Amino acid sequence: MSTEVARQTASSGMSGDGLQHLRRTMIERARALVPTLRERAGQCEKLRRVPQETVADYVAAQFHRISQPVPFGGLGLDMDTVYEVAAELGRGCGSSGWMGSFWPLHNWMMGMWPKQAQEEYWADSRDVLSSTASAAVKCNIEPAKGGVRVSGKWNFASGVDHAAWVQLIITDRERADMMLVPKKDFTIDDNWHVLGLCGSGSKAISIENVFIPEHRICHGAQFMTGNTAGRELYGTPFYKIPLFSFLGYSLAAPIIGMAQGVVDLFEEQMRGRHDSQTGSPVIEQPAMQVRLAESSAEVDAVRLLMRRDLRELREYGEAGGEIPIVERARMRRDIAFAVRTSVRAANRLFEAAGAHAIYEGSPIQRLTRDVNAASHSLAITWDVPAENYGRVRWGLPPNTWQL
Repeated sequence: MSTEVARQTASSGMSGDGLQHLRRTMIERARALVPTLRERAGQCEKLRRVPQETVADYVAAQFHRISQPVPFGGLGLDMDTVYEVAAELGRGCGSSGWMGSFWPLHNWMMGMWPKQAQEEYWADSRDVLSSTASAAVKCNIEPAKGGVRVSGKWNFASGVDHAAWVQLIITDRERADMMLVPKKDFTIDDNWHVLGLCGSGSKAISIENVFIPEHRICHGAQFMTGNTAGRELYGTPFYKIPLFSFLGYSLAAPIIGMAQGVVDLFEEQMRGRHDSQTGSPVIEQPAMQVRLAESSAEVDAVRLLMRRDLRELREYGEAGGEIPIVERARMRRDIAFAVRTSVRAANRLFEAAGAHAIYEGSPIQRLTRDVNAASHSLAITWDVPAENYGRVRWGLPPNTWQL
């Protein structure tokens, strides 16, 4: 264990064994919530946001505190635990699993900002939830004394109905910055009428001539190299590695969980079914057996792939060394592959789920739509990460800076 990790572990008041026990506890809490999330999934979809009851359950379980800095009420765990929890939650409800990944991610990300910003963020409560907004429809940034003035509109602010802050991600072809905006300075544009992942409430936000002080800006040169304030303040493994090395798993982990949820439902629902033409039990049909085997194997495989990558990322962070570009390209490839494979696994079972699966209230249909909708994020689509992995393996320069 590195000196920095030992310091953070000591400040949490737990030994390594204690943290491992806590990690298992958090995963078990998530697993225990799956039946409840499944029952609320229809309500979540109709509300187009996570129900308040689920938010209360998450806060009670302390999922949002898993990886937030210990001095601000965090539990002393890291992002690898967040992703395991999110994969469990996604089995019950795609949208709730999505936010079960994003809310703790955002509180971990707050540790990258200067301490003054962190103190403002947690000034009123240790149970703050926030959103990110990364898809700019329009954006204007003007220099101002002590910071910048920003106006614009951003889409896809997941969970924004419950957010006290928004973390704006402002990117172009060569750079990225993140800016922190309190609720009083943004308005919500309810444009979230979509095919799937409806309950994530990923609405648009607008801000108009808002002053953002320098201490509420995290520059791309910092988080793209793992040299943010969190590295010095907390020193835990994931604060010491480039953000884009693992950020995509925030999306992939709940998608893996959604695909596992489809596997779970397919196995359950087929047990009592009989073929309408032959009268024989559906589970006796070789084609159904093969579909279940193949999809479950795919989901198992990509979850193991995620665990391997996260273990290696933790090791890089603990060692404090730079991650070779070929390894970063491989992990970006793995994230996109996990998503692509999860979609294939879910669709294969939905195809064979029968006519009942097309009804509006069908849980297997809802989760399959969620998997497909979630996979459309440009950050996790297959082509660019796959191309860049091939380029880097053959010694060519990558054609993206997001590695």
